[in-house]
Amino acid sequence: MPLVFDVLQENYFGYAAIFACLGVGFLSLRMVDKNEVGPGYWAASFFCNGVGFIFWSGSIPIKPGFYYLIGEVFHCAGFIFLVTGAYRFTGNLFRKWNSAVLVLWLAAWLFSILLFRTNPTLAGFLLKVLRSVIFIAAGTVILLKGNKEETIGRFVAGLSLTAWGLFIVIMAFIKINEHIYVGFLAGFQILAAFGMVAMVIDKIQVRAEKTEEHLKQLEGILPICAYCKKIRDEKNEWQVLEAYIEDRSKAEFSHGICPDCFKKYRPDR
Repeated sequence: MPLVFDVLQENYFGYAAIFACLGVGFLSLRMVDKNEVGPGYWAASFFCNGVGFIFWSGSIPIKPGFYYLIGEVFHCAGFIFLVTGAYRFTGNLFRKWNSAVLVLWLAAWLFSILLFRTNPTLAGFLLKVLRSVIFIAAGTVILLKGNKEETIGRFVAGLSLTAWGLFIVIMAFIKINEHIYVGFLAGFQILAAFGMVAMVIDKIQVRAEKTEEHLKQLEGILPICAYCKKIRDEKNEWQVLEAYIEDRSKAEFSHGICPDCFKKYRPDR
């Protein structure tokens, strides 16, 4: 492989298999918790990266420039899915400026690809910087925009993605063994994946704790007026029975008259 990644073919197939398994794992997580869209994007991310590694392995009988380019396209698509999943998981909605940022990033990426023919060194550096921007952006979104109650997964995923982006830029100036370099790249991505799984688990746990707390609100002794039947709440204020229960449960009231009260209050009927 004469362009950039000169690693054994078996290594790339191994990475492709690992990433395919991670993709299946996130897809299963998406099916288990259908309320969360993040795992679906992350599944697509790992599937795309797995396909990218297959093309980079050079096993497909096409010209080297094409297998590098197609692999690059799949990898970049995977990275975009990664940051999109982080963006959506933290509760952000798509805005118009998101599309503008994506268009600018794709334009810079296309410029870097076209630059390969005249200046491959600079083109390779620009592609690494563009990757770094994606990872640091995803890590920053998770660290700053994530739910403060979901601590462990948020820090593992956010710091792993940030470290991944910084590693790419730093290694552009430091030469190390290509096998070790790619191994660290895959390692950071897998560590980030574990953090993302922990984020989902943290969110499920927080949701369960809030549900349990909500259910406990109608437990225990309720101070109720012996005459008007109003209930004293935690603020020492008296509420109508129906309002108190509706505020603390999903119950709703519809009023009628029982037979005994009908005879008592409407004896003429």
